[in-house]
Amino acid sequence: MKYFLVVLLTLVFAPLANAYTGPGLGLGIIGTVVGVVFSLLLAILAVFWYPLKRALKIGKKKTDTAEEAEEEAQPVVEKVSDPQ
Repeated sequence: MKYFLVVLLTLVFAPLANAYTGPGLGLGIIGTVVGVVFSLLLAILAVFWYPLKRALKIGKKKTDTAEEAEEEAQPVVEKVSDPQ
């Protein structure tokens, strides 16, 4: 309890620090925050995208029935070797 009280009083009565951080540190912090937020959004999207895609049936290829019918109509020719 004494340790907690000492830390609390130290933080309450600490003098104000007037320090210049500069634009480099500010841009680094902004870049880090944007990167963390983007990665969290991407993780959420990755978890929910597959079930959503499957529920909405997005990205399912529609096959051309004319091409399939043409492929089925062509006879299959087998090569037989001549035993002579």
